Amino acid sequence: MFFSEELNLKLKNFITNRSGLYFRDHEIKNLQDVIAKRMAVRGLDSVFTYYTYLTSSPEREEEFRQLLNALTVNHTYFFRNESQFKALREKVLPEIIQRKLTQFGNRPPVFESTDNSQNVTTDLLARKPTLRIWSAGCSSGEEPYSIAMVVRDIIPDIENWDIHILATDAATESLDRAQKGVFNANAVKLVPKQCLERYFDLDTSGHSKSYAVKNDIKEMVHFVFHNLIEDEFPQGFDIIFCRNVVIYFEFETIVNTMYKFHSSLFDGGYLFIGYSENLHFMRDKFTMVSWDEAIYYRKETASVSPVTLTIEHPAEKVDLEEIIEELSRCEAKVELGIISGKQITPGNAEELITDIIKYTHLKKYTQALALAEEAIRLYQNTLEPYYLAAEIYINQGNFTAAKGMLMSALRLNPLFAAAHYLFGCVYIEEEEPDKAKESFRKALYLDKDFSLAHFYLANLYRTEDSLQEAIREYRNTLKGLSKYSLDAIIAYSGGFSVATLANICRDNIERLKME
Repeated sequence: MFFSEELNLKLKNFITNRSGLYFRDHEIKNLQDVIAKRMAVRGLDSVFTYYTYLTSSPEREEEFRQLLNALTVNHTYFFRNESQFKALREKVLPEIIQRKLTQFGNRPPVFESTDNSQNVTTDLLARKPTLRIWSAGCSSGEEPYSIAMVVRDIIPDIENWDIHILATDAATESLDRAQKGVFNANAVKLVPKQCLERYFDLDTSGHSKSYAVKNDIKEMVHFVFHNLIEDEFPQGFDIIFCRNVVIYFEFETIVNTMYKFHSSLFDGGYLFIGYSENLHFMRDKFTMVSWDEAIYYRKETASVSPVTLTIEHPAEKVDLEEIIEELSRCEAKVELGIISGKQITPGNAEELITDIIKYTHLKKYTQALALAEEAIRLYQNTLEPYYLAAEIYINQGNFTAAKGMLMSALRLNPLFAAAHYLFGCVYIEEEEPDKAKESFRKALYLDKDFSLAHFYLANLYRTEDSLQEAIREYRNTLKGLSKYSLDAIIAYSGGFSVATLANICRDNIERLKME
């Protein structure tokens, strides 16, 4: 089966534009494998025919949804990321419930909007206090059902409330499974026994046990198809969960999606995002909250009125380049601060390094590489340009060139731990795990607190099913991260914050303990 470069690009861009799913340049083979399977299902014999079918046939919408189902990996279970659900139960919901009771009391809320054409929905004028929660990217339903169970646990007079839990996904197969509400034993491993007895019916009639969510919980959740890229966002939520969904998206799509979520939340509302995601680029819009190992975000305003509800208008157009410029400058500062010492004169060098990082984020690899070569020429004894050039080559899948740049850096300074770390990343891509582990250990010998080296060692151990070793290295990652503030950018991470990597480690430890 032949995938021309032109068809690769067309398919990749079409899927990215429609869904936000993003494939790095050297990962296109994964997309090709899935498309080949879909072609077999449809009985199509050429990639061009499939592209035409996907984009212009009468069945194109159904085929796109089936393709999306195949491309999306759904791995979830009830109360995933326990610390976030603990925060929901013990901090977030009690605060919102108290606020709602204060707002409503014996009088309806006052609705304010500068747009006189805005329709006031009946739930905003209801005499009952309302609670609105959105589970975006709900997969097979474990997350919204978990939310419903927590809500029912902590609101004893639930009949006196107007509660709406919206659960959306762009994968129809997942929504079908979610609406049925029947799960295997693995999905309920983290469900407390009391909760399991209260909210599930056990079925032992089949070959294995299954657990069906009881009707009083199912009735609290409304499942709807929704594409985060194409569809309008619903408004007026107290809490939004969108966890491990935007990890598939390009950065521009992530930014736009998060700004829309900001607009969808009431003032003072909360956003729970995935363990590998962060809102570093929206520090003026959200305040990060850290409570008992849980990280989540609060939408802040100048003040939150005790008797007034407001709905924002859709978010303003986002200046992506400005956001990436700020992020790139943060990365440049932390990396130059670690490796440069007095090797280069600040100012021009920092600007040049910032531009290299920025163009890399924007996937303008030709411009980024040209600037890296200029930086190597201007600052011959500086390590950073060699490292950045190696990163660019890795993004392009040119691992030989990447290793050449790293060797040049090590000739300048054999004690440059980051070069050994990046060598390990190259060996992972080349499917040489033993060499990768050796490189990560070299990085750790030179810098025992190099968190990313610990983290990638943990991932390798996990791949090999060496679970205890993996847990040990995730904990070592957390130990190294504990020396920094949660919002600090991690050097050589591509812009990850300490909070983000810490969340990833905790989530992985949680999942490994279940295996």
